[in-house]
Amino acid sequence: MSPDNVYKSAHALESSLLAGVHATWTKVAAGRLAPRRDEITPAVLKTALPWIWMFDAVDGGADFRFRFAGDRVVQFMGRRYAGEMLSTFAKDPFFQRMRAVLLDCVRSRAPVAAGPMRSLQNGKEYLQLEVVVLPLSEDGAQITTLFGALDIRPIDRVRPKD
Repeated sequence: MSPDNVYKSAHALESSLLAGVHATWTKVAAGRLAPRRDEITPAVLKTALPWIWMFDAVDGGADFRFRFAGDRVVQFMGRRYAGEMLSTFAKDPFFQRMRAVLLDCVRSRAPVAAGPMRSLQNGKEYLQLEVVVLPLSEDGAQITTLFGALDIRPIDRVRPKD
């Protein structure tokens, strides 16, 4: 795990896009553990769709299956991964970090956020990422799917002092 991979509460998101996705999830969850997958529709996500992704949690988080990624996520990733298992890419640091944050969401049974952090995607190290991971549950007890969004921006070369 990279030292710049800082998990935080979804309430501490810097990205307004991600904060909006989290607010939508919270509204749809309506106090439950998590919404069902069929409740997270394009209609409720609207302008965030290009930045959205979804994974099936396999065997309680033992592995994850890529389900869906919006156009901007696919562009960043370089291709579509739908149907592939995350474990296939276990040696890649980018996917190791991805697995860690997905697993944290499954284990905590709550929204998880990470970043902004430097991208570990090969050839995209000049970018920083912030991500929110949100659980979905078909039965109201087990986390069956993870959905979230990614915000990508150039790394700030010089940060202003407060």
